[in-house]
Amino acid sequence: MLFFNKNLILLFAVLAVFSCKNTKELSVSQDLYSDNDEIVNTDDQDELTDDQSQKTLDSTYYMDKSHLKSIHTVLLHPLENELQEPIIHLSSQEKLLLSFDDLDQTPKNLFYTLIHCNSQWQPSDLFKSEYLQGFDQDYIESPQSSYNTIQFYSHYRTTIPSQNMVPLYSGNYIIHVFDEDYPQEVILSKRMRIIDNKIKVTGSVKRATDLDQRNYQHEIDFTLNHSGLTINDPFNDIKVIISQNNRWDNAISGLQPNFVNNGQLIYDQEDFNLFDGGNEYRFFEIKSLRYLSERLANISFENDTNVVVLRTDIKRSFQTYSSIRDINGKKLIKVQEGTNSEIEADYALVNFSLPYDREITHGDLYVFGHISDYDFLPSHKMIFNQETKRYQSSIYLKQGYYNYEYILKKDDGESINRFIEGTHYETINDYFIYIYYRPLGTDYDQLLGYQKLSSKGLF
Repeated sequence: MLFFNKNLILLFAVLAVFSCKNTKELSVSQDLYSDNDEIVNTDDQDELTDDQSQKTLDSTYYMDKSHLKSIHTVLLHPLENELQEPIIHLSSQEKLLLSFDDLDQTPKNLFYTLIHCNSQWQPSDLFKSEYLQGFDQDYIESPQSSYNTIQFYSHYRTTIPSQNMVPLYSGNYIIHVFDEDYPQEVILSKRMRIIDNKIKVTGSVKRATDLDQRNYQHEIDFTLNHSGLTINDPFNDIKVIISQNNRWDNAISGLQPNFVNNGQLIYDQEDFNLFDGGNEYRFFEIKSLRYLSERLANISFENDTNVVVLRTDIKRSFQTYSSIRDINGKKLIKVQEGTNSEIEADYALVNFSLPYDREITHGDLYVFGHISDYDFLPSHKMIFNQETKRYQSSIYLKQGYYNYEYILKKDDGESINRFIEGTHYETINDYFIYIYYRPLGTDYDQLLGYQKLSSKGLF
């Protein structure tokens, strides 16, 4: 009997150790390194239809955003090409790959749905039965557990669209992912587009015509060719959106054509189609946590967490242009000591620092780019250290290669990258032109034109 009691006590001790370990890992992932504090809950709207309830969500649920603390590294891109934009052609066999990590200890049964949106990413006045063929939601396959990593996570992936849920209309779509047990709670949202190519877009990027901005800004001129498509009112039926390196905080919309010819709309302006050239992106690489790459100052292991310290950055607003090879703000998840980066890449707490002689009083600095889903996240906000006279931030990131820049978000809402980074016409940027069409009497925006332009070759 005594032997039994000793073994029973030993069993309880082992279970207690594993319980403490799981609790610790959960605390790390959910409390220390989260971007968001809560998820949407519309349980009080159970009587609403699914189409009605989607219109009750605030605008953050129509952005690229994680709404659950434990969700990290959300990626959406065409199969086999991580650097391309999430856009596919209507009625084609093209697929997008959605993937993400859940740092929670408990695997979930997850589903997703698609919501059609207008050109400004607001829900369209359509029922799901109008724009989706088949089911109005589909499941996400069971996750894979991380392998040989300090940070445990479950890795989810699915291809979109599936055979069970096929979009019928072109336009903007939001992917909403939710737990089967809590279908009214959105845990992440991600933007994608489906194009029906009926308008040909040609254009170019050039230095600003305005002599005062010629050395600092890019001008985007373009022409729409719509032979075969009758556009009765081009000033109201056509909506143009231009984004720079996939940023939406400084996207241009509301442009009107200067000239309307037979089958052509010409946009050749000098003022409303201008972007700051900005600067080439900063970068760092943490594909390996065993040695220091070019931009790393130190790697350590503290409190069961990989900790990376980047070399101190400098303000570049008054420096001359310097060519740096970058990927225009994007990120690539990659681990050097492994064969499957999706589940073998670990996480690390990455420390950023930027010397500044005083605290900025008219806004806040953020680490910005695909690293932040092109959003101004609380976790990516820089905090001023009075003692060291530096802005600092610590961000929990998956191993890989990252581009980033420092953006000033002013108190009035304006975002400025030239404040820290400077701006130059020589900077190589990608510009994306999206053409939406909504004739009188219809109730949704069709995406009928798309073009990617580059400022490469301006000097």
